[in-house]
Amino acid sequence: MKRLASLVCLVALIATACSSSGATQAVNGGNLIVGLDGDMVYADPSLVSDGNSLYVAAQVVQGLVGLKPGTISEVVPVLASALPTVSSDGKTYTFALRTGVKFHDGTTLDAAAVKFNYDRWNAYTKGDLQDNAYYYGAVFGGYGADSNIASVTAPDANTVVMTLKAPQSNFLLAQTLQVFGIQSPTALKNDKADTTPLKDNNYAQGKGESMVGTGPFKFKEWQAGDHITLTKFADYWDTANAAHVDTITFKPMGDSTAKLQALQSGGIDLAETISPTDVATAKSSNLTVLDRGQSCNMGYLGLNQSLQSKSGGAATPTIYANKSVRFAVGEAINKQGIIDALYGGQAKIPQSWMPPATTGFKAETIPGYDAAKAKSDLAASGLTADQLKIDLYYPSSVVRPYMPDPKNEAQAIAQDLTAAGFAVSLKTEDWHGGYVSDATNGDLPMFLFGWTCDWAGADNFLNTAFFGYSGGKPNPQFGYQNDQMNTLFGQALQAPTVDAANALWGQAQDLIAADLPTIPIVNSTPPGAYTSKIHGFVGAGNAIEYFNTVWIQ
Repeated sequence: MKRLASLVCLVALIATACSSSGATQAVNGGNLIVGLDGDMVYADPSLVSDGNSLYVAAQVVQGLVGLKPGTISEVVPVLASALPTVSSDGKTYTFALRTGVKFHDGTTLDAAAVKFNYDRWNAYTKGDLQDNAYYYGAVFGGYGADSNIASVTAPDANTVVMTLKAPQSNFLLAQTLQVFGIQSPTALKNDKADTTPLKDNNYAQGKGESMVGTGPFKFKEWQAGDHITLTKFADYWDTANAAHVDTITFKPMGDSTAKLQALQSGGIDLAETISPTDVATAKSSNLTVLDRGQSCNMGYLGLNQSLQSKSGGAATPTIYANKSVRFAVGEAINKQGIIDALYGGQAKIPQSWMPPATTGFKAETIPGYDAAKAKSDLAASGLTADQLKIDLYYPSSVVRPYMPDPKNEAQAIAQDLTAAGFAVSLKTEDWHGGYVSDATNGDLPMFLFGWTCDWAGADNFLNTAFFGYSGGKPNPQFGYQNDQMNTLFGQALQAPTVDAANALWGQAQDLIAADLPTIPIVNSTPPGAYTSKIHGFVGAGNAIEYFNTVWIQ
């Protein structure tokens, strides 16, 4: 029986998940109340990049392909009836569509509707639309003539052909993002969904027909700052996997303590996340802590080798351009101690610059905690005592999945670095008040930061987030120049197959590990929790989770 159940799970679609309740019969009905980490930004999934909006959209819109529930990189067909056929040159993807699928407004999903959506995104104009539709530009390299999409055609009602200008090894995995969910062309046209400015856009603001997709739930209302309500879609195409609950109410709750208290009191049924330090309390309160399985993030200590000048002058080399210094820093930090103290057992030490479940991951030998070796390497650097006076920046007013307690993490790192021979001054900036821009613009010498995957591919970490060049120049965030690495990035992105790309990403990781440009600290699986009423929930390390399988008793 276990073998049969595992086979059923293996072929499940994005809207399918095996119940965590074993053979117990699911019960239909009820209202599921979910504590969301924050409010949505817009009710048009193509115009968002924040996790809160996408968490809601995952229940409502569906793309041609998606992720197997509970995974971060296993692509399965959704609105497509099978994974696409791909031309030998890696440029043309042909999708066969499912038949009998209806949008929430009752109109039919067909190839023309898919083409309409992709053409719409490609035609987004500069300003509000392009500024908010981050992922289309990030995945395809721009809009209009700058996009890597040469054409999207609909040769018949059930066939979509996408032709790229150049092979793109991340294409299929990137299409699992909710921003590529197909919405009803009729609803988009009727509600003038491309209206700008977006503050006057009823579709984006959730004031008219909004988020009209094909998923097991449909959008009902959004009262900004208070709640978002979804209702069960009675005509959902996948009848075997239709939703059990009648409604989902998402309540924005940014405060972790408030979410835990709401769970304990029954004010909410499920919290998207709780603080790792609250895991023990949650368990003692008869709450179930979410098992999110595979991490899809990395927290790190950033080292900037070439500090940018805010006045526009020449960049200034830092001590982190010295390889011995970088290795001394890496060896000085007791990563396991930090994980034990701050992550509630929900994290591991990284083996590369991405989590292990990422497509293209290669395990590398990264310096571990070795206080004696740190002192030795620091002595070998030849730096003076004055040069070893360093500033370590951490953000305030923020909690991130890879960084649940920035201040205490920074203090722990500072103690380790001091023991190795550095003289550390701790400095902080508000996350929203300048920290992010100062870090990414190359204005901070040493800083805590991290990345949560957009899609679980090596390119999204190595190239997009960390070390990819822009305009022929290294990312100013780190000032790390490695032309051979950057060439490998380009070759991997245009490789005709995923296997060919992964071999190149592996070579790039070898080069990075040899240089240690930043210090990987943690891959975490952010904990959430739910009450004993909840059954059938399947967690995922990227927090793309589906509630059609959930039932209440």
